[in-house]
Amino acid sequence: MEKVSAACAMDWSIKLEKALRSKNPVRAVEVILETGEKLEQWSKEPESAIAVYSLFGLVPEEDRLFYNTILLRLVDAFCFADKLVKVAVVRVFMSMFKLSQGKNKSECATWFLPKARVYNHLEILKRVKNVYDKGDTELKALALILFGCWRDFASEFAPVRYLIFTSMASSHDLEVRSSLFAAACFCEVADDFALVVLGMLNDMVKFPEIMPKTRLAAVRVFAKMGCSHAIANRAFKICMKLMLESSKEDNLVPFLVSLTKLASRSTHLTSELAEVIMPFLGEDKTSHVRAAALRCLHFLIKRGMCFSLVHESETAIFSSFLNQAELSPDMQLNALQIFQKILVYKLCVADASELHKLIAIVENASHSQIFSSCFLAISILVDIWKQVVRAAKIRSVEVSSTSLPLQLVVLIMDRVTLLGKLCCDPFQADYALVGEVKDLFNVLHKVVGQHSEMRLLVLDKVRLFVEYIVNLTNVLRKTDGAHELLLGVISYKGQRGTVVRSEILASIHKFLLMFLKNLEGDGFLSSQVYEKVKHITECVRSCSFFDCHTQMIFTLLLHAPILWGSAVNERGTDNDANRNSAVSLVADICNYGIVSLECSNKILMEKNYWPAYRAGVYAARLGAWVTSALIFDQLKTNVQSDINCFWLKSLSYLSHAEGKFQLLLMPSDNFKLVSWLKSSDYLPELTKDASKEFAHSVALHEAYMNLQSSLGMLGNSIASREVFCFQTWFLVLKIRVLETVIDLVERLGLLNQDICNKKQVEEKMLVGCDSLQQLPQISVQLQKLAKEFDMLATCFIDIDDDSCSIIATLSLSCSVLAFAAGIVLFLPGFSFHEALVPFTSQSGVCSRLVQDLVRRLWEVDPEICEKLNILVKTNESLTCFHLQPKNQVLRACGKVKRLLSICRDALSCIDGLQNRSNSMHDEEIVSEITQSCRNLLSHAIMKWMQIPFGIPKYFFNIRPCVGAELFALSSDSSKIISVEQGFQLSLDLCLQLKNIQQPRIPIRLTKLYCLLYSKLAYHTPTQHGENNRNQKSYSPWRDENLVEMSSKLFHHAVKSGKEPEVSGRLEWNKIGVCAVVQFKPNERGQGFSSCLLDVSRFPVGSYQIKWLSCCIDQHGSYWNLLPLNGKPVFTVNKAS
Repeated sequence: MEKVSAACAMDWSIKLEKALRSKNPVRAVEVILETGEKLEQWSKEPESAIAVYSLFGLVPEEDRLFYNTILLRLVDAFCFADKLVKVAVVRVFMSMFKLSQGKNKSECATWFLPKARVYNHLEILKRVKNVYDKGDTELKALALILFGCWRDFASEFAPVRYLIFTSMASSHDLEVRSSLFAAACFCEVADDFALVVLGMLNDMVKFPEIMPKTRLAAVRVFAKMGCSHAIANRAFKICMKLMLESSKEDNLVPFLVSLTKLASRSTHLTSELAEVIMPFLGEDKTSHVRAAALRCLHFLIKRGMCFSLVHESETAIFSSFLNQAELSPDMQLNALQIFQKILVYKLCVADASELHKLIAIVENASHSQIFSSCFLAISILVDIWKQVVRAAKIRSVEVSSTSLPLQLVVLIMDRVTLLGKLCCDPFQADYALVGEVKDLFNVLHKVVGQHSEMRLLVLDKVRLFVEYIVNLTNVLRKTDGAHELLLGVISYKGQRGTVVRSEILASIHKFLLMFLKNLEGDGFLSSQVYEKVKHITECVRSCSFFDCHTQMIFTLLLHAPILWGSAVNERGTDNDANRNSAVSLVADICNYGIVSLECSNKILMEKNYWPAYRAGVYAARLGAWVTSALIFDQLKTNVQSDINCFWLKSLSYLSHAEGKFQLLLMPSDNFKLVSWLKSSDYLPELTKDASKEFAHSVALHEAYMNLQSSLGMLGNSIASREVFCFQTWFLVLKIRVLETVIDLVERLGLLNQDICNKKQVEEKMLVGCDSLQQLPQISVQLQKLAKEFDMLATCFIDIDDDSCSIIATLSLSCSVLAFAAGIVLFLPGFSFHEALVPFTSQSGVCSRLVQDLVRRLWEVDPEICEKLNILVKTNESLTCFHLQPKNQVLRACGKVKRLLSICRDALSCIDGLQNRSNSMHDEEIVSEITQSCRNLLSHAIMKWMQIPFGIPKYFFNIRPCVGAELFALSSDSSKIISVEQGFQLSLDLCLQLKNIQQPRIPIRLTKLYCLLYSKLAYHTPTQHGENNRNQKSYSPWRDENLVEMSSKLFHHAVKSGKEPEVSGRLEWNKIGVCAVVQFKPNERGQGFSSCLLDVSRFPVGSYQIKWLSCCIDQHGSYWNLLPLNGKPVFTVNKAS
């Protein structure tokens, strides 16, 4: 358990005292600054609760005592040490004061030197005042700065107020500026003080002999007069009057800044300032003043004051600034940002005619030169257009006639081409340019997402850019006749240029991948898209300057699921043209599969193992499993460490398992690929009997065995268990799904096309009639697996969106198969003999199956959800949509559409059986149901096997997972957690997040909860409460209660309108007792709390407490946190 600042305060105080007593002032300064950093960290932590004192063995209020001791020692150092130490002390308090800027009064009171926490504030003020009285000008200035930093309690001390007023009238500029700083701080918290300062400032600014720096400091004080509206209004009027009376233009800028900060607190003042500030934008003013006026207006806009600038004239003024060449780029950018905010506000209230006028203004503004030279300007223009499209969609206004989208594409690609030219020049190649290229492609993706009709045009532009890069590269390589010195420089610069060009191509590749995924979402796909991507790939392959890895990843683009998956489906359509085109496309894709195999073989022959591994990972993510199997099969013999060897062997077995399904999908078209593998003597296990049509049942069994081997490889290394948690869990779920499907196939004798003996078929049919009784149990098992996939996606807080999407699709597939396997449940008059644990009735299973499907599909296909809801009497499935985790929302894609076709087949089957059951006898009904179920499930499993689900990108992240550790003690602070029989157990808890302090996790936690759960079955012979707590790994896939605990915790964490119980008895039943505890996390992800667990009915003995924690991030997404240490054990003693 990591120590909090409160537990370290005594050590900090002792260390500071030793440093101050030493005769080395440099050492004293170092420790003072170090103490300041620790105080800043302490100020960000929540107030110490009783649980903190108990867990760290502190006396209550001990931390505050040492906090005040540290402050007093710092003040003593300021009073008696040399000047170097005095400056260090002031720096510490100044840095703490800056942390309070922008916080309201209530927030500052909890963590920044509030009067309530500084017990000896009067003594501190008196000591520093004594330094002021006896010191020179510099010491007085330092003391005044300290008074300003201590405004919360110093502003009420009359002698300090008098000192500030006196210093403002001093003849020393340094003392006057320091007093102005202190006065500004006091004005933010004291109205009566601010009134006096206002009068003095009025005279001070008008004083002709005052130094410019001092006048500037005095004008800045006006901006701090915001303690009350009355004071702010009065300060605004005085400052405005002084500005208008000022004869020097240089004085206008500080006045404008102060007026802007005052006006940002009031809508009335903002409108008044806008009328005054607009004339400063005229061409008769200097560029310095115009730039300042624009910055001030931009500040107001950022504060949400754009409604004061929404008149037609203002909109035209700011758009006209974009075409004024004499303005600097920074000024034009500020004008563009103001224009954006005003336009967004006007779009909210504009009707159709006004909307067209605004679009015309935007089109006119888009011709500004700033867009050809500034990425930020282009990004803002794209955001403006997105807002316009959204507003037009709401008002049903057609905007397709505008040329702005085309203009945006041209702007972006022109800028990309210019940067590409610079990056290809070895003398100008720079990684900053590559970053801008990446950002531009991201913006281009936004434009394409809004306008599907422009996709082919965008692909043409990208192809031209790639050809441009290739041509430039070839030109640079032609150095015939060049001077030797030039050749040497080119060679020296060439390495960096190579890396830069590779990064540019990686950006293009990433854009194309996102482009294809976006196509998959809305179903827009044609052979033209494939041909254009193919041309880009051929262009990259034609340049020998690019390495094999680059050529390979572009070739694998043609193996993207959206391309070959749709083509495979269209081969079975009735349209001859589509079918012929799809057949040709599939054959071409298989040919490129051989090209990718050749590239991978070349990389391996060159012993470029790291690029080969990356290519294998990428091939696996795209579903090119044969290619990844070849790479991983070769790499596993070329690694040194055991853990790497086991990992590569696991990936090899996984690729073999998925490769079975890939070859099964296109057996005839993959003939050339299989022949290439056989001729090269690669992957003999995968190509065995591949010349024949693969049997689906055989492929299922072989895939199952390979997945078992893949899982076994991960379990061979003890060290790997800490970093392969996700991988192991994912493989376990995949194996369980295959195991359940195989069980379903064997019980009902499905996939009969694989059985040659007709007698066997008939026997399977007879067995299938009796096996209908087991279908509901299989259905329940599949639905449980769907929940476990959901659980997997919520247990890794750093998982990426694409991985979440894949897992959500896998979860949906289990839910769809569960519904298909459970169709007999929806037939009237058909009862079952076995109990369907945990359900109490047949209708309960039906409701759960429908509810689970509707919850997943409501955003994807509402029509099919309405049909599903008809099957159940209660509309139960509509009650919990608002409680669905945001990171489990499905993305509409080809895989989801194919799963929906299975669902529609099941609905049609149910409807047909329900209609025919009324006119048939019992024996005929059973036979009809058996035959229909077998046909439905056979086709469903075959469709399911042909869906390229893919592998999550997160599967290849090999690092310790983010989780939590729970530390618990009895509230009586004893080391053993115990309670007398008949009493409730009082616990002090610390929940500590682990592996969260990593750059890859840009997440801010807003809520943190923990569920504690115990029951009589958790009885343990252990007699000591904290034994066996330091487990090295946790296996969530073995915890049968995990899904149930997560569901209970989720509903408490996001319960609308109610706070979950922080402590106390939650429930007692036959299952056990549980309590939900809420924590307030600090920046390190550590929280403290207390709770009562009602174990009053437990008999004497020792029991484990199972626990699970969760958090909600800044986006509102729910995440489980896996337990990374063991279960606390408590002992129930006999009552004395």
